[in-house]
Amino acid sequence: MRGGPGLSRSLAEFLAAAVLLHFAYPLTLHGQAGELLYTLLYPVVVLLGVRVVRPRGRRLLPVAVLSVVFLFFGFWSALTPDQPMVRLGLFAAIVLFQSYLILQLLAFVFRYGKQHRQPHGPQLIMAAICAYLLLGGVFAALFGIIETLTPGAFENSLAPHQSVGWQDLTYLSFVTLVTLGYGDMVPLTPWARSLATGEAVAGTLFLTTVIARIVGAYVSPSGPDTSGPDTSGPDTSGPDLSEPDPSGSDPGATDPAADRS
Repeated sequence: MRGGPGLSRSLAEFLAAAVLLHFAYPLTLHGQAGELLYTLLYPVVVLLGVRVVRPRGRRLLPVAVLSVVFLFFGFWSALTPDQPMVRLGLFAAIVLFQSYLILQLLAFVFRYGKQHRQPHGPQLIMAAICAYLLLGGVFAALFGIIETLTPGAFENSLAPHQSVGWQDLTYLSFVTLVTLGYGDMVPLTPWARSLATGEAVAGTLFLTTVIARIVGAYVSPSGPDTSGPDTSGPDTSGPDLSEPDPSGSDPGATDPAADRS
């Protein structure tokens, strides 16, 4: 992943798709049409994500395999939503695929000053936002894995007798990531609580370290030099003659003996 004029558009498109994927999930609560429309976001996110982080000069096999697995379980889960093992496979595929994207995006963010001669500040900021949104999606999928393996690990205090869906877990993940904590969704089991605590810590550390990195990319003297070449020309002011000559002689005076000769 390298900066360039075309990366800004790719990051903007991927950011828009990531926002829809993580915050448009209420569409799935409005019948099969809404769920099908939401499912169509899977290939869009995959294609745009691969377009952003595709390695140059390397094979696309790792990201291609993760993309195919993600799409396979995504559409399978949409067709058979009541199958726990299919849902478990989808959650695992989300964790793997989005974790790969996060690593590539953060590598771009933290290597920014060493790889780029020209300023691409908006790319740096958009990459950080994309990684932050994907982090919330990864923890939502991890919550889903725990809930699938141990039903009842999470509870909606507003509807304690209803099962918790993945939409509720997505909401819980982002509320926890920003350490907001409304208290309506509650982790009950030790592993669920541990994971929720880990997400709160990860979200705080992400903000502090990545924001510091972004600020450092702008103010660090080792960052890209955008001042241009020095066109002021050579210094023609001459030496500083304000200090007296240690020999005590005036360099501007004439020698009387030389005048008599």
